[in-house]
Amino acid sequence: MSLTITRAETPEDLDAARVIIRAFVAWAMEHVAKGENPNPSVFANLEAELAGLPGRFGPPSGCLLLARLDGAPVGCVAFYGQDATTMEVKRMFVRPDAWGHGVGAQMLKVLLAEAEAGGYVRYRLSTHHTLHAAQSLYRRAGFREVPGSPEFSGIIEGVDICMEMIPVRETKEESRLA
Repeated sequence: MSLTITRAETPEDLDAARVIIRAFVAWAMEHVAKGENPNPSVFANLEAELAGLPGRFGPPSGCLLLARLDGAPVGCVAFYGQDATTMEVKRMFVRPDAWGHGVGAQMLKVLLAEAEAGGYVRYRLSTHHTLHAAQSLYRRAGFREVPGSPEFSGIIEGVDICMEMIPVRETKEESRLA
């Protein structure tokens, strides 16, 4: 199977991202919220966000990635800059029929490289407490659970888990000596 991950920039890419994000919402409502929206802020203004893609996920302070497996769109992930040094990961989803192919891990790897190239030094995200596979993926990438705070807008204690990563970067001297 051939996996490609690219920035979603063309109208076709953005349409594919919209389809995947809507699939994520439907999946989350069925499997996580069980038909009830436990945190209304999670999907507040979603249709306006989708209509304006890439919106806050566009350059220069954001990034929207689209994953394709054998040419078919199967996942997306984005970030936006909260400030000049901090970004927040959003809209991470892999269609269930593509699970087990490492799509999520590869998308996250590319997204974090994009964030680093953009000068971000602090990465944040929030996830639902029942999404154990997602939490495991984030931990393997270097994220650690942190207490909720005003920096994480719309978080509901006991429902959402906040995570953060501050990557360790080598200095040029350390890299030369390695």
